[in-house]
Amino acid sequence: MLTARLILEKFNGDMRLLEKIEKPSRSFVQGFIELLYCAHAQVLAAGPLPMTDIDGVARNVDGQAGGNCEYYKSNLQIGAPAGDGCILGIFGEDHDSPTNYPDNMVEGSKIGIQVGTGAGAVAPGDTALGTRILHGRAAGELEYGGCELLGLTIANPNGEFTIRRYFTNNSGGGITVEETGIHALGTMFTVGFGMTWAFLVARDLTGGVAVANTELLRVTYVVQITV
Repeated sequence: MLTARLILEKFNGDMRLLEKIEKPSRSFVQGFIELLYCAHAQVLAAGPLPMTDIDGVARNVDGQAGGNCEYYKSNLQIGAPAGDGCILGIFGEDHDSPTNYPDNMVEGSKIGIQVGTGAGAVAPGDTALGTRILHGRAAGELEYGGCELLGLTIANPNGEFTIRRYFTNNSGGGITVEETGIHALGTMFTVGFGMTWAFLVARDLTGGVAVANTELLRVTYVVQITV
């Protein structure tokens, strides 16, 4: 069985823990199973999987790269650099030939764990947070740290890994985080060009975590299988 735990920890500027909330994550959404399928089913560019990205735009996603060769793509990637740092979204890379198919950039803060102020009920078909908090220092914004994945551990009957990101409030005012989520990459391949987009794969409500100016919020998802 696949499950996840959501952990929210608030710190002051000296990293003293002020508040901790731990709860089950109940809300992998449709985008997760779609990208999981696309990553493993060898979906061809000629018959792509239609999906909706975080901006509400219809996209075609596939699992194809050029040529009969070993290759890798960025489908389901959730690790990301901090803030405005960019991810190279790979949508077709040949290992066994001299051909390197193009990639494109996605802002790091748009991939991995996300936070927002929307408090509407979660639905399986959600494709975006209710109201995503932007990266930055302006009013209503939080600074997004890098989204990191910590090592896989196996301790029968469980196996798990951790996804974690820090958010820093330097906006000059308080912000209440009502929702969290995870964005993952999805890609499209065509000969000569392709594209990479962000898709929502999980969304949870927090119950409201007030983050004052200069405070930090650490959001952790622990993804676990149990047999």
